[in-house]
Amino acid sequence: MASSSLAVKPTPTGPQVFICFRGADVRKHFISFLDPALRKANINVFIDEDEYLGSDLVNLLKRIEESEIALVIFSEEFTSSYWCLEELAKIKECKDQGRLKVIPIFYKVKPSVVKYLKGKFGDHFRDQIRNLRHQPERTQKWEDALLSIPESIGMPLAAQSDRTDKDFITSMVIKIQRLVEHMAVKGNQETEANLPGGSIVPAMKPKREANSQGGSMVLAMKPETEASHQGGFVVPARQLGIAFSDKSRCWSWSTITGPNKQVSPYLFSSEAIHIVTMKKDYWLKIVGTFKTGDLTPGTKYEVVFVVKLKDNAIGWEKPVTLKLKVIHHNGDNDRVERIENLNDYIGRNWVDILAGVFVVPPKNTPAIITFTMYETEYKKKGLVVKGVIIRPTN
Repeated sequence: MASSSLAVKPTPTGPQVFICFRGADVRKHFISFLDPALRKANINVFIDEDEYLGSDLVNLLKRIEESEIALVIFSEEFTSSYWCLEELAKIKECKDQGRLKVIPIFYKVKPSVVKYLKGKFGDHFRDQIRNLRHQPERTQKWEDALLSIPESIGMPLAAQSDRTDKDFITSMVIKIQRLVEHMAVKGNQETEANLPGGSIVPAMKPKREANSQGGSMVLAMKPETEASHQGGFVVPARQLGIAFSDKSRCWSWSTITGPNKQVSPYLFSSEAIHIVTMKKDYWLKIVGTFKTGDLTPGTKYEVVFVVKLKDNAIGWEKPVTLKLKVIHHNGDNDRVERIENLNDYIGRNWVDILAGVFVVPPKNTPAIITFTMYETEYKKKGLVVKGVIIRPTN
């Protein structure tokens, strides 16, 4: 049995923050302090060094699309970089689509210098235009972005400022934390607004690896028979929120088919079951929700992720974090958190990874539970996800 713990340092799971900067200008000093400061504050940061070795630079544009916040570090040499300008144009595109919050940071350049293309900043940009005079559409996008992005509320650090980089970075981290928290609260409100309400009971601490076999199971969204209440429910992989599972470079979807095919240790079905396999990525985040109204009141249920790790799975040296959250009718919530070392399961068949345990409230006050598995530091592959089972513990 793998070890677990309830007291772990949380892994960043909030909105991805992409940092756009001119490496020659700020990488060795400003960014070398900013990046670890944000990570220490549990902010989910992405910089170019996080991209896979050997990847095309165009992948960075995809990372911008995957982000929810962008920091643009304007410095004197920013416009000397073709790639910085390409990233800036993509950032503006995502911002205009309402998909990205942008925070301009004016590092020892005045906002007016950026907006009106003054001094060396402007000279470098005009050099770019001359070099690409046969690509006016591209350079126009750059210019539009240089006019638009500085209009967002940002933070300046003047060249002659009395503030140190460290003081400035501390202020940045605090403000970015506030933005991330605001976005998280807003996201939770929007998610919960789309879910049926109900009263939630506190989650119980997980005590063991689940290995009991429940009764008959049906899909979580289609509980049709009273008999199913005595067993449990399955949330298939297709009904889970799996980050980037729509991107073929990160995940691959397939099906398990055939009559009487065992699709989990607790469920048999003649229908095709969709499963998804992680191809290679840093970012693992799987989230699901479930309403307890169709479960048996007063009964203790456990939530388990049904997964397996292929023989060639790599990158699972760091344990994954699992969370079970329950939300009370009055808005309060309780949660339990643990870790699990999936490295122990490489090459084995389907296994159940316990997220947590809860007690079902009365039918007239149904609960909403959310369950999460995540790990975002190591590049990894080989995890196969079948779904989540919610079943009685006795």
